[in-house]
Amino acid sequence: MKILLILAGIILFFILLLSIGLKIIVHSEDGVDVTVTWLFLKFKILPKDEEKEKKKEEKKKKKEAKKAAKEAKKPEEEKPKDETIKEPKSKKDNMFLKYYRNNGVSGTVELVRRFSKVLGTMLRGIARSFTIDEMFILLKVGAGDSADTAIKYGKTCSAFYPAVGLIVDTMRVRKYSVEVKPDFIEGKNEAKLHAKLSLCPRRLINAIIAFAIRTVFKVGIKFLKGQKAPKPEAAEEQNKKLLKTKGEAK
Repeated sequence: MKILLILAGIILFFILLLSIGLKIIVHSEDGVDVTVTWLFLKFKILPKDEEKEKKKEEKKKKKEAKKAAKEAKKPEEEKPKDETIKEPKSKKDNMFLKYYRNNGVSGTVELVRRFSKVLGTMLRGIARSFTIDEMFILLKVGAGDSADTAIKYGKTCSAFYPAVGLIVDTMRVRKYSVEVKPDFIEGKNEAKLHAKLSLCPRRLINAIIAFAIRTVFKVGIKFLKGQKAPKPEAAEEQNKKLLKTKGEAK
């Protein structure tokens, strides 16, 4: 009984720990700054520390130089040639080709449809694990000439606003402001972004686990069953059904 209580306590602790969200702050003006915080930990992803990068490069160069020196010192040993004729290995049938041969175009399309459905569900789950607390985007569009600027502004709006609408519909968004402005005077192109995101690790892990389970039961089992060649009676019945459907369609 005590062991079960301890296990339940450990599981509850990890669930609570994974429920604490990661904070991601992205700021882009002159450069891109990305910072990730979780509890009392803080990681600066971008910009990278130049001194650390230089030290890593120096260490790599030293290791490569040592390896080259060791290889140069070792005397080259001539390996005896193997004159035995090796038998050609029997090629195994590709599992996907085997499935296609056994199930035809319709069966393969059905398998792909199932997998795409499962994949779409996972991507929606991953998107829902993110929350956009703040998102401010400002784009300035210019092309020198006023007419070219107007054309470029229209194309940018037609591509940018639907993309933002998709993000807002798919993800959790609390506060956002997006704006595209044409720059008829200076004709400059500028982009400013400031975003604060929260990621719930528990939701992300749940989405991945659910994807794995759905893939096994909805796609994997069907794929493995499809490796077996259908019986001639079943193949004849399937052909009859196809002929009937074609006749009804005519």
